[in-house]
Amino acid sequence: MGQSATPEFLALQTALRGRYILECELGRGGMGIVFLGRDVALERPVAIKLLPPHFAGLPEIRARFLQEARTAARLAHPHIVPIHAVETNGDLACFVMSYVAGKTLAEVVREDGPLPPAVVGRMVQEVAWALAYAHQQGV
Repeated sequence: MGQSATPEFLALQTALRGRYILECELGRGGMGIVFLGRDVALERPVAIKLLPPHFAGLPEIRARFLQEARTAARLAHPHIVPIHAVETNGDLACFVMSYVAGKTLAEVVREDGPLPPAVVGRMVQEVAWALAYAHQQGV
């Protein structure tokens, strides 16, 4: 498994065995580790966000993480990534969402330089539509 065989990767793969297969780690942030996985039953790629183990043991943070996932799962909008499942297993807490292939905005700007104003305007408009929709849903 090479670089993907971190303790978090191995623990999550064990917990999700039979439902999802983990392929690799996509990234880490302060509140999550995101893995590329495959939904076994539906044969589709998914992104799985794991609450880091040092937070999963803190009841308030774990509850907030799971509530945010459940809230996001209620939203159905073309500019909001769908949440498919919320999973808990012992000390592990994660949610499964659609995988969106491609580069991050930071990667695009770093590689290609500043984006044309029309492209930025379209992106801002799409984000605003998603935020307005979420607000209408009480988020």
